[in-house]
Amino acid sequence: MARKVNPGVDREDSRPEKKWTMKARENWDDIDLSALDDSPDRMHVPRDLIPEGMDLRWVTDSVLGKPFAEWRASAEKVGWTPVHPEDFDGVFDGMFTPKGSKDEIRLEGSVLMARPLHLSQRAKQRDRRAALEQVSIKEAALTGGEIDGVSLDTRHKSALNSNRINKSYERISIPKD
Repeated sequence: MARKVNPGVDREDSRPEKKWTMKARENWDDIDLSALDDSPDRMHVPRDLIPEGMDLRWVTDSVLGKPFAEWRASAEKVGWTPVHPEDFDGVFDGMFTPKGSKDEIRLEGSVLMARPLHLSQRAKQRDRRAALEQVSIKEAALTGGEIDGVSLDTRHKSALNSNRINKSYERISIPKD
């Protein structure tokens, strides 16, 4: 027989009075009630929990159970190291894995990894330089008349005079967290 639940009654008030005997140890009396709140991003790491001077990132380890070792290896090659629950004074213990787990922190086929912040900043600078270089190569090709796939004479004086690049900047708001 199904138990009827009153829609206006809090769950706290409708606890069963009978103690049930279960094969596994009951674990609902000592749960973290804040974990019951549905978060839209299960992989979110609050900024205040990120250790000072460190950068965190989720690295894909498998997709639908199929391992993707090359993705993880490429991350480890540039300094990303798997995080275990006891790392960083246990700040992540019980957050993404069961409390006291000794395995690395995994969630939905990804592994939480960390590396020093200065390495991430250097990588971002390198990526920015590479992106700007690609843009300048395309700009030079366009203004120089070297446009792939165009059958007209791209080096004609009238074509070169009209090949211009206009740039504009627009402010966008970036969420703080």
